[in-house]
Amino acid sequence: MNVEKPITDRITIADQPTAADLARLAGEGFVAVVNLREDGEPEQPLDVAAEGREATAHGLAYHHLGVGKEPLSDPGAAATCDFIDRETERGKVLVHCRGGSRAAAIVLIQQARAHGWNPDEAVEKGRELGLALKPALQAKVEQYWKSRG
Repeated sequence: MNVEKPITDRITIADQPTAADLARLAGEGFVAVVNLREDGEPEQPLDVAAEGREATAHGLAYHHLGVGKEPLSDPGAAATCDFIDRETERGKVLVHCRGGSRAAAIVLIQQARAHGWNPDEAVEKGRELGLALKPALQAKVEQYWKSRG
């Protein structure tokens, strides 16, 4: 991985891990991996299924939510946040995509839910955590919050 950015003491966002990265993470106290990529994306050494097999072979819980061109929606986003919440009780969780941007968006939603932040607070507090989003992803996150009413 070229990008590994701890957001809390239990959540790290990253770009695409390799099989060797997954083995290393397991040895560093990580207990779970969230993959936000779709099969067939560029620079993807492991497809979704292979990454899942590799992660579980190293004792890591594995969750996949393909975040692509479609808007973020439930139940996918909520289930992913629930997975992160549950797994961070056991140890560290890696949330990844191709470059870390989609991971930042999902972790921002998860942190907002965990702390009861409203959308305006979430954007500001997200920046403080280093979760500043590109405009297109920020629009997806804002659209998600609006859809939850």
